[in-house]
Amino acid sequence: MTREDRALSFGTMAEEYDRWRPSYPAAAVDWLAPAAPATVAEVGAGTGRLTSLLLSRGISVEAVEPDPRMRAVLARNNPAARCHAGRSTALPLPDASVDAVLVADAWHWFDPEATMQEVRRVLRPGGWLGLVWNVVAEPVEPWELALAGAPDMYDRGTKGGPDGVTQRLPLAAAEELEFAQFDWVWELTPAHRAANLATTSMAIAMTPAERDEWLESARAELQEVCDAAGRLAMPVRHRASCTRWTPAPLD
Repeated sequence: MTREDRALSFGTMAEEYDRWRPSYPAAAVDWLAPAAPATVAEVGAGTGRLTSLLLSRGISVEAVEPDPRMRAVLARNNPAARCHAGRSTALPLPDASVDAVLVADAWHWFDPEATMQEVRRVLRPGGWLGLVWNVVAEPVEPWELALAGAPDMYDRGTKGGPDGVTQRLPLAAAEELEFAQFDWVWELTPAHRAANLATTSMAIAMTPAERDEWLESARAELQEVCDAAGRLAMPVRHRASCTRWTPAPLD
């Protein structure tokens, strides 16, 4: 499966993706988004997890999503958004038409240089590109340390951390970048953990037998932790890692 195939594979589980993927903390959205009334392009908008939070703030959203199955769920859930079929490297928007371009958990699928050039084109003066990734925070509690070897649970900052993100923004000068992190807690049941992991590109690319075995193992790992704690769910600490790129005017 090519990188492009993997990027478009989520549509095969659009309904499950919408049901089981987490949202974003309010503080992260407040930091990323311009104040209303503003117009934002949300690129790789998926089923609209971030879209709904932007609309609730009175922001106009131009939602760009290449997969028609994901886009259909987004439009159903967010009828006030203007939905577009399109890719990050050819945004179906006029020049200087938006106050910000936001990308939630999708930038790592994009061609960074070509996308940044397109972002420059559609941004109004003073506008910015905002990125956010939801990652699981570093382990602290003993039960978190017990799960720390699972690659699906603990991201070491390669997605949302400043070092990793800076590498993904080749056209950005250091003084044009800002970073922020916002911690939040997700009460996660073993069944929900498995259902969430089933929507990842890694799981989608597996054979049915491989996927069933992996998801059952992930469910059982958290079930063991819940049983030991006498709980139905565990408070899995997450972090919304955010970046803003405000490009300086070109000479």
